[in-house]
Amino acid sequence: MQALADNPHVAADEISVQASGGDVTLRGTVGSIVQRAEAVRTARHVPGVQRVADGLDVGILDSYGRADADTEAAVLDALDADPAERLSGVDVAVRDGIVTLSGLVDLFSQRDRAERIALAIPGVTQVRNHLRVAYTPSADEVAERITDAIGLNAIVGPDRLTVTVRGDVVTVAGTVRSPGEHATAIATAAAVPGVTDVRDEIRETG
Repeated sequence: MQALADNPHVAADEISVQASGGDVTLRGTVGSIVQRAEAVRTARHVPGVQRVADGLDVGILDSYGRADADTEAAVLDALDADPAERLSGVDVAVRDGIVTLSGLVDLFSQRDRAERIALAIPGVTQVRNHLRVAYTPSADEVAERITDAIGLNAIVGPDRLTVTVRGDVVTVAGTVRSPGEHATAIATAAAVPGVTDVRDEIRETG
């Protein structure tokens, strides 16, 4: 990264550098073909670098475009640096502060994690999460996740609720004592990774 910063023909803030051993990948958006070529050339001449993968895009960058390019690189760097998940393959595009995430991840937790990381970057005003998940949990797994999540919430008694899953629709049924418990149970179910729609069949007894 320092080598790019030292090159006067390269705007280093617009470039994300991902390194694995002697392999380096450059990603982000630069303002010209010359900057792209200079960035690749500079990276290749860094001691220890064996191969450089050019993932840079070229676009016309005015003051707004440069801000978006800086944000894009920052999001890419943050995704690559995250210790919890493998997110270096996520594609990032930024326009007017709005980040669009696309590509394929293995788990719903990675999809959610990528969105949270992007939202934490200064300059990001909104995240459109278009990431696709390769692994889709079974209905039993989703139901178990929801039951466990409700069980961890001290406000709601999980023994009074049942969870069923059919296709993309989760149904939560049973009884609760108050509107607060009702709202908490539905919100907890909706927040579980893998849940796209919750059907509310809960009755209040209080």
